[in-house]
Amino acid sequence: MKPGWRSVLVGTVAYLLFLLMAAPAAKVWPLFQSQLKDIQLAGIEGSLWSGKAAQLDVSPLQLKDVRWSFRPFDLFVGRAVFKIHGQLQAQRIKAKVGSTLLGRPYLSDLRGRISANDLFYWLGLKQVQLDGQLDFHIEDVEWPESGLPAMAGNAWWSSARLVSPVELVLGRAQLETQIEDAVTRGKLETIGGALLVQADVELKPDGAYRFNANIQQKGDVPQAVSKFLSTFAEYKDGNYSLDWADKL
Repeated sequence: MKPGWRSVLVGTVAYLLFLLMAAPAAKVWPLFQSQLKDIQLAGIEGSLWSGKAAQLDVSPLQLKDVRWSFRPFDLFVGRAVFKIHGQLQAQRIKAKVGSTLLGRPYLSDLRGRISANDLFYWLGLKQVQLDGQLDFHIEDVEWPESGLPAMAGNAWWSSARLVSPVELVLGRAQLETQIEDAVTRGKLETIGGALLVQADVELKPDGAYRFNANIQQKGDVPQAVSKFLSTFAEYKDGNYSLDWADKL
């Protein structure tokens, strides 16, 4: 029996894909650079299937010693995905990144550790100074047609401390989030610091956020913090109830 035209087409596409993935990455990368202008690679070795780069710049982030490997079985669920390993600020980081066959970004299983202060600096919040390390595991990210992505995962901020504009010890903070109808919703808790916080948080694609918290004072806090709580939170039986909504 002669093979049908569909079998021939699938075989041809698979063969062309294999040739592309096996080609030297340093020669293939310039073909994609016009569409990926925000990504810069230097010191490229290996192939698209499995290779490495001395440096990867995705403003404002800069990764060193980056290695990747292609995950062919993700093609069966409509995604072109690479497993990435690298170093961010001398800390190991890894993720699965790529794109759906319809062109939408894909990111999952993002794990690593960064300085909490570096994170705020990259977010443009340079007036806030923090101390402590932030460990994170972002299990899944959903990208809307426009606006901010929704994220599901966990983050732990150890030795959490606000340095400026006021000094405040927070102890250990944990944030757990999930995705509901393209909205990031989660719970934030702190222990071991001057303020014990239990809060529900929400972030919408348009940047609107909500912070609904129950706060207990467990130690000395700066006068500015006390004034903020007494002004914007409701005090009852030793607890402050704060419902704060704004837009990024």
